[in-house]
Amino acid sequence: MIAVILGLLAALANASQALVSKRLTVHYPARQLIGVLFLWNTLVMLPFAPFVPWHWSPEVVALHLVSGVLMVVTAVAIWDMFDRGAASSTTTASALSPVAAVLFAAILLPGTFGAAQAAAAVVVTVGVLWALSGAFGEVGRAWVLWRVLAAAAGHGLLVVVTRMQADLGVGVVETYVVRVALAAVATLILFPPRDVPLSSTPVLIGRSLLITLSFVLIILGVQQGSPVVVQTLVATTPLFVLAVESWRSRTRPPMRILGAALLVVVGVLLILAG
Repeated sequence: MIAVILGLLAALANASQALVSKRLTVHYPARQLIGVLFLWNTLVMLPFAPFVPWHWSPEVVALHLVSGVLMVVTAVAIWDMFDRGAASSTTTASALSPVAAVLFAAILLPGTFGAAQAAAAVVVTVGVLWALSGAFGEVGRAWVLWRVLAAAAGHGLLVVVTRMQADLGVGVVETYVVRVALAAVATLILFPPRDVPLSSTPVLIGRSLLITLSFVLIILGVQQGSPVVVQTLVATTPLFVLAVESWRSRTRPPMRILGAALLVVVGVLLILAG
């Protein structure tokens, strides 16, 4: 139950940062924002670093490196989509990630989820993709679809790696600070923020607080339960974004969104039953 609550809270925080991120791409080059934001994400959690135990076994270091690479891959894919599509379209990757989480967990973490939870991942994915069916018309070019798949697979594998780190005793602060710091160094080198002015700092810090909250809630949720459960709840992110976009445009949500919301509720009930 705790993992379910943390997953839903992470979805809310993720939806909030997605809306802020889309606004940022109106003013600044999308890829140049990645490294700066990763840097701020690191600084948000860094003050807690001296007060937690650290682990430097070969297995832990390898998982840190893998998670850092996954952060870079997913970030580039997501920010490319933010640059071209609506916030709800971009969060399509969240809708697909539970299936990836199921596949990777089955391979790397057998026994961490049951049949009901796997079924819930499929039901929630179908529901959210139904809600986003119109969005694919906007972002249907091949390069966008590849980015959706890369981000979805990256998110799915990342939560599994997070559970593997937790099983080795790696805590929230170490998990988050190391992977984000590695991603910050890599993306600052790849995409120097030449056109991101210092005047943007307040809004960048605000966005970093939201995404950090989302990641911390995901890590805590994964430590408390199955990565499949947590990622399934995070997959509801697009529904929250669609609701906000409908409210802003003063338009009534399409019936498919209401039907999708019902499927998501069914998925959550399957998780609770499992």
